Amino acid sequence: MAEQHPPDTAQAGHPSEWGLCEPFMVQLPITGAVISIVDRSGHRATIASTDPVASRWDELELELGTGPLTDATAQSAPQLVGDVRASSMNPVVGSQLARLGVRALFAFPLTMGLATVGVVGLYRNDVGALQSDAVGVALGLARWATVPAVRAAVHEASRDGAAESSTTVPGIRREVHQATGMLSAQLDISTSEAFARLRAYAISSERSITAVAQDIISGAIDFLDLD
Repeated sequence: MAEQHPPDTAQAGHPSEWGLCEPFMVQLPITGAVISIVDRSGHRATIASTDPVASRWDELELELGTGPLTDATAQSAPQLVGDVRASSMNPVVGSQLARLGVRALFAFPLTMGLATVGVVGLYRNDVGALQSDAVGVALGLARWATVPAVRAAVHEASRDGAAESSTTVPGIRREVHQATGMLSAQLDISTSEAFARLRAYAISSERSITAVAQDIISGAIDFLDLD
């Protein structure tokens, strides 16, 4: 396969509804994609996603703290899963993704120098590994997407609570960070422990971590009452 480049629309700042995921969708045999940036605390923030399944994949790993996106970030190495149901990944992650129709997935770290600053996740609804030329294209697109993704994360952080117009807009994790800070102050614990409690509550109540975070922010859930 000849060397390929991101579409002019993405480079010129006029992305389709897929945002930064557009080049991956156009040039690779995939069903959906998600791009996240990792902050200094190791928490991921979604920069772009093509659909609810991609967003849910990212959120699911945030809740459970494990999976290909997490491994790609921690190991700074691609994670290629040609068959979700036959893989050795965490069975909870695998089973939930399989129920969403995900049959194969591929995660590529976003790196700047020696630092891993994010991850791009690609999935499809058919079983099968990516061919070596497609992996090469994905790696090239990941390199291309790194700086724009970091810029998007910085821009979104500077908006400080601006309203979000769609699921592809950055900031999907803002509620989680805010709720973690509230729990840390309320319970006088570290932010790491606060996040662990938030995640544990989401898992035990079989709800998404974002939904629980929203309830904490609104006051619908008070962890002082739970203790």
